[in-house]
Amino acid sequence: MAFSTKNLSLPLILFMLLAWGDCTVVRISNDIGQGTNLMVHCKSGDDDLGKHVISYGGEWAFTFLNNWRPWGSTTLFYCSFSWGREFRRFDIYNATRDFDCFECKWSITPDGPCTDMFVPDVYRFCYPWD
Repeated sequence: MAFSTKNLSLPLILFMLLAWGDCTVVRISNDIGQGTNLMVHCKSGDDDLGKHVISYGGEWAFTFLNNWRPWGSTTLFYCSFSWGREFRRFDIYNATRDFDCFECKWSITPDGPCTDMFVPDVYRFCYPWD
């Protein structure tokens, strides 16, 4: 039986797609304050996800495939947040910071976005607004 590289091509391509094509979910919840709606508008270099209104205690989520490259991922999603007369901005997914997060949960507060993705259900880390 002769060894053929054709037999390896399809499994190798499938492996590369699975290894470098991870699906990521970003969940954004409104913790601004009772009775306050949060307007969210997220974009990347390729996609505009539109404007979404999240009621207090509610959540909005989006999914995407990471732009994996041999030298690392280049994926970046940035969002604007507005409520009342306030307007803020934050990089909600930055592959350099969030490379190992496949379900990224963010709680939006007046002081900044918070997450427990680094130590789930144990430690909540809050970032300043951009």
